[in-house]
Amino acid sequence: MDPKGIIEMLLIFLEERGGGLVIPCSLDNSKDDTNRIIPFLGKWKGHSKTKRSGVYGATIAEADTAAVLEIDNKGQLIQDITSTLDGGNAITNVHWTGTMSDNLVRFDGGFQITLLPGGMYMGCPCDVAKNVAESKSFHLEFCWLESPGKRQRLVRTYDVEGLAVSSTYFSETKGIYTVLQQENALALDFLSNQKPKKERKGELMNRET
Repeated sequence: MDPKGIIEMLLIFLEERGGGLVIPCSLDNSKDDTNRIIPFLGKWKGHSKTKRSGVYGATIAEADTAAVLEIDNKGQLIQDITSTLDGGNAITNVHWTGTMSDNLVRFDGGFQITLLPGGMYMGCPCDVAKNVAESKSFHLEFCWLESPGKRQRLVRTYDVEGLAVSSTYFSETKGIYTVLQQENALALDFLSNQKPKKERKGELMNRET
């Protein structure tokens, strides 16, 4: 971040450990930015584990999570996240509405996510300095796809003074129905861009002659 608290650069390290199975991560920038949001759309369910810092008691809390990210008929992104602490004693709901421009999504309330190549995104406040000046807590989030239907998220929360409060790790999977829906949508989009059968048949005949 620059001295004013505005995001200036995102730096990601891709590292391999010798002797193990290596799954390469693609950082191809040639893909259309608008397609980067597609893998994250749908309904996700999973589990989270939060570890609070020593200043706040060094406690560990676990919760079941459910997240939905959809695009409505107006082109707006709608995100709903629900966390239920173990035992069901406390439920937290977060509802955000956002707009997308290229690889940047801005949600109401001053939070944004930058869609990165390789099935990743980074989330942060639009203006961290403003949050601190107004004595508001904030969080940073990094998400990466382990596979088309499985993702991991890491969230770091800070208090009103900008001190680290907790770190939360999420492991989530997407419903198979949602995965199939997206695969079918991509297949239909691909087919719609192909030439009509009659035209293709004519091309084949020309090639044979």
